[in-house]
Amino acid sequence: MFEKRITVSVHADDELNRHRLVRQLRALPGIRVARRGEGSAAVDVLVMGRHDRDAPGTLRRMARADRAPLVVVAEELGETELMAVAEYGVRSVLHGHRLTPGRLQRAVHNAAGCCPREPMTAARGYSRSH
Repeated sequence: MFEKRITVSVHADDELNRHRLVRQLRALPGIRVARRGEGSAAVDVLVMGRHDRDAPGTLRRMARADRAPLVVVAEELGETELMAVAEYGVRSVLHGHRLTPGRLQRAVHNAAGCCPREPMTAARGYSRSH
């Protein structure tokens, strides 16, 4: 389905969460995970854990640094936070508890521009009540 190989850089305040996502990404065809400090990636993925106090600051810094397109994988994100994420130009927001290999792969490829981009409103179903 996806033919282009995408290089992804994973960022997280929690090393365990980062390692889990790196392992998931490495299992996906067409995706290569960059090592830390290795050049620029085509897509940045930020893992926001429920207790990561620095994650919002990291998100702001990454969004303002004019880096690669950004995908956020979050354990919990309320409507207010979702609006802020949209303002920062995040390409996709994925709920950590509903993360599947297919959703992760599509989000990375969409962010890299390999697929037609879905509007951010597609993430509206993302809330604590669902």
